[in-house]
Amino acid sequence: MRAWHGTKMAIVAATFLVCAAAVFIRPAIPGRPADPRPAELYDVVLQELQAVREADYVNAYRHVSLSMQERYNLDVFANMIRTERPDLVQFDRVEFGTTRVRGRQASVPAYLFLPGGEIVAVTYVLVREEGAWRIDASHVQRRWSRGYHVGGTRL
Repeated sequence: MRAWHGTKMAIVAATFLVCAAAVFIRPAIPGRPADPRPAELYDVVLQELQAVREADYVNAYRHVSLSMQERYNLDVFANMIRTERPDLVQFDRVEFGTTRVRGRQASVPAYLFLPGGEIVAVTYVLVREEGAWRIDASHVQRRWSRGYHVGGTRL
């Protein structure tokens, strides 16, 4: 009888210890993912621009968000690039401004330097989907004529 009483006490004590341990040892709450490095966002925009420059619309389409793919099928997307912004695919170089990240959305200002000396400011809106950054929209903000000097720091 005494042995049975000791066994019951051991079971109760072990149960209590497991419950107490569960209070202190619980899975860590996943934190907010770290903000992306600006270079990671720049790379997405550069890959998109390079694909569009080479008229590789299938590859360019891979860099746009799922919501954009729902709005435009591949043919409409390619036609939109060819007709709405044909001069932008002939850029000489691209420079980037300061990125802004809010949760799973980012804004990336890009300055496209065209062969004729024109500079076009385009803001790219990126969204984080399925573990990758994708372009959700792009907006031409401004165009400067030949000879205009954009301020900023060059690295």
